[in-house]
Amino acid sequence: MPDRWKAIACLITLLIMNGIPSLLFLTINNAPEQYLPKTQPSVQFSDELRKEFPEDQVLMVLFEGEGLFSNEVLTKVEQATKAIKKHPKIDRVVSVSSVDHIAGTADGFEVLPLMNNKRLRQVKETDRAAYIRDDRFALGALIGRNDDVLAMVVRPELLDDTQARQEILDFTLQALDKAGLSNLISAIAGPVPLETYQLASMLRDTFTFVPITVLLGLVLIALLFRRLLAVVMTLLTIGGVVNVTLLWFIPFGQPYTLISSMIPSLLAALTMAVLIHFFNGLRLASGFKFEGKKRVSWALAEIKKPATYTVATTAAGLLSLAASEIPPIRYFGIISALGVLFGFAIVILLLPPIFSYWDKASWPSDNLLMKGLTQTVKKLTIFAIRYPVHVLICFVVGLIIGIPQIFNVKAETNLLAFFADDHPITIATKKVEEKLTGVTPLEIVIDGDKRDAIKQLETLQLIKKIQLHAAAMPEVEKVQSVVDFIEDMHWGFHEEEPSYRVIPDQQNLVNQYLLLYDGNDLYEIVNKEFNRTRILLNLNVHSSHDIRKVVKKLTEYLNEKISDNLKWTISGYGKLFEDQEVLLVQGQVNSLIGAVLLIFVMMLLLWRKFTTALLTLFLNLAPVVVMFILMGLFSIWLDMATAMIAGVIVGIAVDDTIHLFHGFQDGIKHGAKPLRALLKSYYQSGSAVTVTTIILGFQFSVLCFSLFQPTVHFGFLTAAGLITALIFDLILMPALIVMTFSFNK
Repeated sequence: MPDRWKAIACLITLLIMNGIPSLLFLTINNAPEQYLPKTQPSVQFSDELRKEFPEDQVLMVLFEGEGLFSNEVLTKVEQATKAIKKHPKIDRVVSVSSVDHIAGTADGFEVLPLMNNKRLRQVKETDRAAYIRDDRFALGALIGRNDDVLAMVVRPELLDDTQARQEILDFTLQALDKAGLSNLISAIAGPVPLETYQLASMLRDTFTFVPITVLLGLVLIALLFRRLLAVVMTLLTIGGVVNVTLLWFIPFGQPYTLISSMIPSLLAALTMAVLIHFFNGLRLASGFKFEGKKRVSWALAEIKKPATYTVATTAAGLLSLAASEIPPIRYFGIISALGVLFGFAIVILLLPPIFSYWDKASWPSDNLLMKGLTQTVKKLTIFAIRYPVHVLICFVVGLIIGIPQIFNVKAETNLLAFFADDHPITIATKKVEEKLTGVTPLEIVIDGDKRDAIKQLETLQLIKKIQLHAAAMPEVEKVQSVVDFIEDMHWGFHEEEPSYRVIPDQQNLVNQYLLLYDGNDLYEIVNKEFNRTRILLNLNVHSSHDIRKVVKKLTEYLNEKISDNLKWTISGYGKLFEDQEVLLVQGQVNSLIGAVLLIFVMMLLLWRKFTTALLTLFLNLAPVVVMFILMGLFSIWLDMATAMIAGVIVGIAVDDTIHLFHGFQDGIKHGAKPLRALLKSYYQSGSAVTVTTIILGFQFSVLCFSLFQPTVHFGFLTAAGLITALIFDLILMPALIVMTFSFNK
């Protein structure tokens, strides 16, 4: 094919790739279920549990203001409750107008809604707050301790999709507005709005920071190379790589999540790094007066081998994340690794014909910025060559001082801490917990060995003990069990005499009460065969670490108290969240080991010498050590966002080492003295790797301006790791080479 048509074909291919609006084809879903594998025992048990009992991820609405217990407001609450319930994805709306209330009657007890139209007529407005508060199920859940708030709990059907949660939130707000309650809403909290806020933050960061980082890179490329064609091709290449790579989520059957939202920024930065080496090759070739196809061929010959290894090592570092059992992290690694390889293929295959045909003029050689960088690199290299021992001592002392900080790094995930203190979800959650109860749900599930096992007096007394033990924990705000229903029936049956609000001492009374009960709420806590029940806990803690402490304390107690004829399991949203922490730590360790092994094998293949492979690997593990030191120093947790960074840094940081060390070895191979080979390599490639790291560092640093903590931590740690790696490559590596290769000989 003639050069002209080849160039046009490559350009059209790039334009087509840029015309793919990939996000329109993706399933966007950041639901908690996405972060645990289906094979996880707690996930399987939770799925089984939801077949009998309702969802525990809810939406809580808090009402505050004048006249909360007036006929007007309570009637509006009842209307809104009925209106919201009509949504097909909403299982139940729990409010004072819909929750079951057990009350004594002349001939026993009755079960009716706590405060519907009928009750409004029976209870004076001045007595209503006390009447509602006296219901043990309503206190702390639907009414505050100081009678100054009312609440509504919207419970969805079983959902595994973030957009469905957003739909429920929007529908609820519209229904409340239509009922005239908008002015009384003071907080909306719980797992459902928390997740929708995460989705909003994730999309906002994608649409804000990806364009900014790309624009920043384009400006720097324009300043460095002063070539319009380079700027345009950079834009088209990055757009094509990001668009096409995101489409890989479709055949893998994976949604776009909080984790995958970091792929566009990462790929934009990595693709730009390859482009800079290509452009720098063109600039150097232009300095030798090469033109057209010959200039491009020379540039490709210079970068192809080191670039191939750098791309391979970067892909290997990312691919190591496939060792994580958390699906979004695993597919982040796999798909971003494919994106890196795809970007390299575009630079090597599509750009050469375009530059061969359209790039006619010489590249500017009087670039002050590039000259300044070259001089800086040269001075640093000479300093390291002259004072290698001093450099090494400084490095070792720095590590000795910093390493204790690594022990301060905590494996911890707190979804609420992802947001700033003044974010609406943070403020709302604090208000709900201050006025009502904790919003983190946890369940203790008890299984009997036969039908009606839960009805037995000894089982009920055991459940009561567990309930009291859990309620005494400072992290537990509210506990409910089947015992509460039986005690209230016993109390109602005895004309609401307080001394009878206990478990009856006769089995036949329990059986009779349960036979007479005609409400619905009981069967949300015990199944109709009475061989499985759950004790519901509301925790006032949000971090996986604190939840794990609660689970541990409960486990020790349950192991001691429960006999062989009963089985117990701790489940619920809190338990699933706590399980993520274990998988995060395992995934971090596995991916780091995998990245180190893969990269070491590649270094060994490239250098064909064990000690050299070990030296370059050591140089690139050091930035990871620095990253953990920074995490300990700034109290950054190892969580869903930061669990990926070690693999990313190892994969990217090794690029500069390969370019510089390859130049040094290539010089020796062609007969140059070690000192000359070292200086030549740093002169030719030093400015390019410095520019690359500066651009990457700037691009990742921009993410620190996000309002969403996972994005901030990802940007800060990645930028810090890459800059640290550059400093080690420019100063520590020449010093180690001098000491290792014995230049005097």
